[in-house]
Amino acid sequence: MYQRWMRLHESCPACGLKYLQNQGDLFGPLVLLDRVLFLIPLIVVFYFGVFHPSAIALAIFGGTTLFLLVYTMPNRNGLSLAIDYFIRRKEDRPA
Repeated sequence: MYQRWMRLHESCPACGLKYLQNQGDLFGPLVLLDRVLFLIPLIVVFYFGVFHPSAIALAIFGGTTLFLLVYTMPNRNGLSLAIDYFIRRKEDRPA
């Protein structure tokens, strides 16, 4: 699916399915996944007072969150691609 860490192939080598019709097709699902996986839990944890960190704990928590954002990017990108493909199949216009 990927040429490198985050660079997609143009199409599937086995079946020829074109992954993206437009470069911006993954922006919506990717933003939604980012919000659901990272932003909403952070809001819940800090707004509702579940977590009262010290400065060191906050730095560790922030660093871990940033690491997870970068480390899981290919997986979230692949999931966004699957959501985009599912939507295209529902609209009967696959590439």
